[in-house]
Amino acid sequence: MQYFGYLRRNPQDAPDNNLNGYNFWLNKLNEFAGDYRKAEMVNAFLLSGEYRQRFGSP
Repeated sequence: MQYFGYLRRNPQDAPDNNLNGYNFWLNKLNEFAGDYRKAEMVNAFLLSGEYRQRFGSP
């Protein structure tokens, strides 16, 4: 959901072309019992180069 919400794409779409990033975040969420705040998921998407290139600084 975060990929589509923040990056407007599916997790396996370019530039990734695989599910490595998706699996990273799935594992991170599992590590923090689904707490996306503790996993710093939103922050990471907003600070990503891909997000900033497309939408500018948050």
